[in-house]
Amino acid sequence: MTPEEEQLKQEAIAKTNAIISDRVGNYQNHPFFVKMAERAKAFIEAHGLPKEIEERMRKD
Repeated sequence: MTPEEEQLKQEAIAKTNAIISDRVGNYQNHPFFVKMAERAKAFIEAHGLPKEIEERMRKD
């Protein structure tokens, strides 16, 4: 892991102001998120993934 990735990981762990609640609804099928997911899938199909992500996927 590069130093930059390690720093990002530590910063993400340090954030504690998230609120986790069982009362939050499920927005998985909300029209906004479905639309954004479809756009992202179409973009990736047309242009492919960034090289960095493809390299990481090959390593795993």
